[in-house]
Amino acid sequence: MKKLLKAAIFFLIIIHYTNLYSQNVMINVATQNSGIVKKGENLFFEVTINNTSPTRTVPAFKLRPQISFPTTVVDVPITGHTLPMGWEIVSNKKGVVLLTNGTDLIAENQSRTILIAVRGKAKGGPSTIIGNLNFSNGIAPGAVLGSALIGDNNADNTSTSTVSVIK
Repeated sequence: MKKLLKAAIFFLIIIHYTNLYSQNVMINVATQNSGIVKKGENLFFEVTINNTSPTRTVPAFKLRPQISFPTTVVDVPITGHTLPMGWEIVSNKKGVVLLTNGTDLIAENQSRTILIAVRGKAKGGPSTIIGNLNFSNGIAPGAVLGSALIGDNNADNTSTSTVSVIK
């Protein structure tokens, strides 16, 4: 009986420790206006980053989301984006936008919404837009790849949406 009680206590301590020190951040992407944009007009692509941890804050310069756009149908302009305070676009080249959470510390159970402007370029689609949540080494400017957060569930670090360009 004592062995069973000790095993149960040990098991509870491990569960408590794992919940206390693990952290999960997830990405969700969606194209506004049902993913339809007219050629030559702009549309916002919405990226939501969620810190699902009930006990841990996301550190500065730790998140490195990468969004890949289909350059055959849309362009990503240099300006016109809406970023949360502290966030930065690290690069915007050939349809790939690399972001960092910069100085933004995302508190427990909080989320951030990023709006990336896209412009309809050529009729086509639906074409896939892919959002990947990567991690940096946590050092400014957040451009160097690093390890994931302890306890991160990599199954929710990718999300997709589509865009169609009409005349």
